[in-house]
Amino acid sequence: MKRLLFVTVFFSLVVATSVAQDGMSFGAKAGLNVSSLGGDEVYSYDAKLGFHVGGVLELPFSDKIIIQPEALISLQGSGGFFQDDLNFLYLSIPVVAKYNVWDSLYIEAGPQAGFLLSNNLDGNTFGTGQNFDETNGLDLGLTVGAGYRLNENFYFQARFAGGFINAIKDVTSKNRVFQVSAVYFL
Repeated sequence: MKRLLFVTVFFSLVVATSVAQDGMSFGAKAGLNVSSLGGDEVYSYDAKLGFHVGGVLELPFSDKIIIQPEALISLQGSGGFFQDDLNFLYLSIPVVAKYNVWDSLYIEAGPQAGFLLSNNLDGNTFGTGQNFDETNGLDLGLTVGAGYRLNENFYFQARFAGGFINAIKDVTSKNRVFQVSAVYFL
């Protein structure tokens, strides 16, 4: 097992080094989230404004295809859940493949993993008698979107991310997030 781990890490470093010599770029990303929890109509899941901030890495494989892993802190949740906001703070790690459609216009899609850092449930029943303190610490989903590279340093994105796992255990409550972002490459 240790040999397999060593070979995997070594191979990853060799690939990353070869890609780094051919145009790898680092950047900072920040933007606005409009999120909700998709689920039962019994609960009123209204839109909630939030934010995301973090870092990105561009790994070009050709003139048309770029892989972009990211690490973001993202405030998500829902407004109006029994008249109270639900706040979920995630470490989101999307890995998107960007395809250059035309000049500096890209479409992008890929998987996303989210790791719950904090929430504001705290055993609150929101007036229902049901305890809502059981959350899932992991959110797996898919993200799709488009972006435009203004110049060598600035890139703008619009993206939708949909989760496959309930944010609140035993309640249909999948994350749905629309993001508008600005990326500055160093």
